Amino acid sequence: MPLVVLTGYPCSGLTHRANQLASLFEKHQDEVFAAAEAGAQVSLKSRYKVHVVASHDSSHPRIVYDHARTEKEARAVAYARTKRVLKRDSIVILDGMNYIKGWRYQLWCEAKAAQTTCCVVHVGTPVDQCVANNDARLRRDANKQADPTTSDAKTSDTQDTPAPDSAESTEDTEEAYPSELLNNLIFRYEEPSTHSRWDKPLFTVPWADAEPPVADIFEALTGVVLPSTEAPTETALPSLIDSLKSTTISDVASTATGTRGGGRGGLSTRARIIPHQATVQAAATDSNAMYAMEKRTSGVVTAIRNFTQAYPSAEVALAQSSRNDAIAIEVPETAIPILVPSHVAMSGTTDELAAAGGTLALPRLQRLRRQWISLNRSYIGRGHGSGGGALSVDQIADAFKESVGSYEITRL
Repeated sequence: MPLVVLTGYPCSGLTHRANQLASLFEKHQDEVFAAAEAGAQVSLKSRYKVHVVASHDSSHPRIVYDHARTEKEARAVAYARTKRVLKRDSIVILDGMNYIKGWRYQLWCEAKAAQTTCCVVHVGTPVDQCVANNDARLRRDANKQADPTTSDAKTSDTQDTPAPDSAESTEDTEEAYPSELLNNLIFRYEEPSTHSRWDKPLFTVPWADAEPPVADIFEALTGVVLPSTEAPTETALPSLIDSLKSTTISDVASTATGTRGGGRGGLSTRARIIPHQATVQAAATDSNAMYAMEKRTSGVVTAIRNFTQAYPSAEVALAQSSRNDAIAIEVPETAIPILVPSHVAMSGTTDELAAAGGTLALPRLQRLRRQWISLNRSYIGRGHGSGGGALSVDQIADAFKESVGSYEITRL
């Protein structure tokens, strides 16, 4: 389920690079499993399905960048398509400019929430070449309208292929940008940087390169070294030995922090993905959580109110109490009754428990109930902000009862 985010100027060969990466991933996976059948020890257990997600289609042509609303809708469609195919056994290649760093950060967060790796492939085509590619497409479209029988190969002077000396000769059928829109998009482009954590690891593919560094990209995504990687030659062995001698213990320890199961040495070089609070999906909240909190706290207030109406006098309430030093108020669905010490009950301005200024006045209880609900809303929801603890439905009445008792005792 690794994610490859392509980025670059418009008409820089992004679609060609996306299809090229997909074909190279399939080719190198065939080599890995062929080496496994030959008896080689490889760490790739299952085959990855390669998906290329296009940012444009007939419903969202390239003129969507003329307006912010249509561009936002096109990005939402590409985001939904990416999430749909982002699975454990898939490599997703997101084709398109992806020129906004905030958009790349959103994709990085999505990959982190899925606990998978993500990399950015920057197609480094010069601006002059991008303009030349777009002009060739505009001439192709103009010739098509003037003479529909003319083939595309004859009218297109410059194709959207990255390497002039490449053996591949693919026909350019991509849609052209209006000249003004092309210049606007080039001006708005936000280049990826290695200083941004959502742009790392970053691979730059120059226009003159025939193929992208697929071995490095595959290793960064999966932690598996492809068997097609060339072995060090005899002339390179002395420098390799010197570099190994200069390796410190801290370097070895940092290398050994990867997860088991990849690489030639049994340790994978794939980074360990640790989700943070911005990408961790909150636990499912009980739909009846708030209703249960309202009902249980109301039950506690109602029980106290019924007691004060049955025994309005503090002296009478102390006389009938099972304890000599406190008034015991039984509350349904709680294990321990509410205890009001005798000196607190008798310290009011009047003898009535629920009178104005009394210890168990109804307005004070209702105000305390609203405050308690607002403070414990996140705990009963079991979402972000609940910390290490969580409040279950069965604990609501006891928790609110204890807060009522502690408030009334410490108030005086």
